[in-house]
Amino acid sequence: MSIVRLRRSRALVITFANATAVAHNFITRQSGWCPAPGFDLLCRADQWEPIGSLVSAWPTLDPGVVSQWIGYLVERSFLVVEGTDAAALDAEYERVWQWGEVAGFYHFALKDAPYMTTPQAAQWMEHRGRTAPAVPLYTTNSACGHVIQLDSPDLQRGPLPAMAARRSVRTFLREPIPLAALRDCLFAGFGVTGFLDTGIVGSRELPLKMAPSGGGRNPYEAYVYVRRVEGVPAGIYHYSAAEHSLGLLDDTPSIAPADLLIGQHWADDCGAVILLVANFDRTMWKYPNATAYRVVLLEAGHIAQNVALAAAAHGLNSTPTAAFSDTLAHRLLRLAWITQSLIYAILIGKGDPRSFEYRQFKPHSRRTADRASG
Repeated sequence: MSIVRLRRSRALVITFANATAVAHNFITRQSGWCPAPGFDLLCRADQWEPIGSLVSAWPTLDPGVVSQWIGYLVERSFLVVEGTDAAALDAEYERVWQWGEVAGFYHFALKDAPYMTTPQAAQWMEHRGRTAPAVPLYTTNSACGHVIQLDSPDLQRGPLPAMAARRSVRTFLREPIPLAALRDCLFAGFGVTGFLDTGIVGSRELPLKMAPSGGGRNPYEAYVYVRRVEGVPAGIYHYSAAEHSLGLLDDTPSIAPADLLIGQHWADDCGAVILLVANFDRTMWKYPNATAYRVVLLEAGHIAQNVALAAAAHGLNSTPTAAFSDTLAHRLLRLAWITQSLIYAILIGKGDPRSFEYRQFKPHSRRTADRASG
């Protein structure tokens, strides 16, 4: 008969609520109170310990009581049992996650965050507007002693026309978008424009792209949820940046965009959803410091802006969102829970010109003129 052995989870953080210690397993996202007996057990079980050794470590306590505490800690995944799925996941985290508990706690604990429904969000904003003073959304130079007024930029030439045309909308027309538009959006965000020979073993040829990347590691892969694209059957595709091609992964996805994006029903009307998936191990390979985690997140913004500008150049709208179900994303794209994560989603389509975002839009120049004339 095999001996049951247990170990403290490597994904464990202790916080305090008033005078009570609270343990958090940020991989399993389970939390629970942890009084002194449980805390002592966790301290002792740093390495694999037979369950009998843990029970007998407190001869002054009733073995039944100690066993109950062990059961509670296992149930909460604070202790993991050797040979179980929980132990395998914990070992994988210990093996591949190189940025420590602080970055790990932030990253994994935020997965599958609870989101408000549309009515709840509307109620919250109404409550917020009535109970809290508004925070200014821009800062003027009125307090500066010397101000240099700049000439108005030329919005008719260079990259500025596409930038000025970019508009996020949440009301798409149910019309197909050109394949050329999707092509350019993918290439602008992810496409390889060349290679740099670094001469470094293991990282000799770095792929260069239109979006900057920390250390040239390019941790992002693009997945495309095609809904309405001319000449492309609906389904889930992977965009290969090196080959500049779309590979079909699933032609009958069981998860709709609105479900993936936690109830944002307007998502089902878009032409395509570009999903930015981070491969953290690419960046971890070079950078042991946890600040590199922050760099990976920043890179999603670089890529998304390029995609948005390419869409605008084709007369399309794009809307980014970071509100999604991590569990559904991992299931839909078959991602590794530890080393891969969906970070950002960009919806592309033909925006309805009657939508709120268009109807309420006031160009800055007109507002300036209105203030001057007023």
